[in-house]
Amino acid sequence: MDLRKIEETKIKCARKSFDEMNRRFAPENAKYDVVDGFGKLMKAVK
Repeated sequence: MDLRKIEETKIKCARKSFDEMNRRFAPENAKYDVVDGFGKLMKAVK
């Protein structure tokens, strides 16, 4: 995927935020992550 630098930075920040949420809040019940397309989203919710 061809992203601008600002978009890459936003995704990097989101990943760090989600990593912290996964560490703090019951990782056995939910996993927060970044999806980059509808197909990946559908795999994550199954």
